Amino acid sequence: MNSDQNILDKINKIMQLVIVSSEFNTAYKGILLCAEKNKTYAQPFGCLLLAKGGLGKTTLCQTIVKKHPPTYRTEEGFKKSIVPVFYIEVPSPATVKSVASCMLNALHDPAPFSGSTAQMNHKLVALLKVCETRLIFMDEFHHLFDLQTSTKRMNTVVCNWIKTLVNETGICFCLVGLPEFESLLKIDSQLARRFSQTFKLNQLRVTKIDEPGTLHAFLHQISLNIEKYLHIKFEPSLTSQLLALQIYIATNGHHAYLMLLLENCLFQVMKKDKYIITIEEFIKAWDDGITSYVSKTKSNPFRLDMTSISSKIRNS
Repeated sequence: MNSDQNILDKINKIMQLVIVSSEFNTAYKGILLCAEKNKTYAQPFGCLLLAKGGLGKTTLCQTIVKKHPPTYRTEEGFKKSIVPVFYIEVPSPATVKSVASCMLNALHDPAPFSGSTAQMNHKLVALLKVCETRLIFMDEFHHLFDLQTSTKRMNTVVCNWIKTLVNETGICFCLVGLPEFESLLKIDSQLARRFSQTFKLNQLRVTKIDEPGTLHAFLHQISLNIEKYLHIKFEPSLTSQLLALQIYIATNGHHAYLMLLLENCLFQVMKKDKYIITIEEFIKAWDDGITSYVSKTKSNPFRLDMTSISSKIRNS
């Protein structure tokens, strides 16, 4: 029998594979195009990547970062660090120093937290140029707002600093966060102009009861990956009409929860040295509460028939 660690290692390989949707691909190419525009045009181009939690924002950012890894180059006898793309999370509370230190740390500065605000800013601008950085992801950009008040005021000090940094460096900044903060960000006309391009990742959808929409393509690719790398199949098929709709009801189309649901099912069968996932594994995964936070039903959807499932989808 497989050890738990061995099972988890195998499942993790599946969990790390990126499923590329049309929205994902559009955002991927669009963000890179914004970075290319900054190399050509005098006006800086920034962008927004918006999605609710668990829909792939961070995965998209990390995919681009991995495709453009740091390298080293020797120039005039000196070893130079090249960091074309990096990712940070805006700290909370956000200050100029805290955000600057995150960027300096991403650029491998040996003392990212030392110096005055002016010194850190000067060092950051110089390092961004030396490291030939072209794209910066700033996740959790809602930390640029004061969320303790009912008005959700913008942190004007940090936002003004970001505007200046964009102007000084000509680098593409991609702010990553929740859709509800887009309108607040764009109250500032100067910020709105600098982050005019918006990319969104949405929940997986079913267009009609007999046309599972974006959900079908996602499930199809996952099924292929699981069969290829783990030699495990689904009975019924993962893309069969009823099971696909049951999964949709269970996860409300959230990518992350869908993957957690499948992770639970995989662990169940691999623990028993089995190679077929049936509806029983899905029933147990639901009962374990894996997707209860986002589910569209309080009753176990994997116990429902097509009539009941169809009714819940129409009424949701």
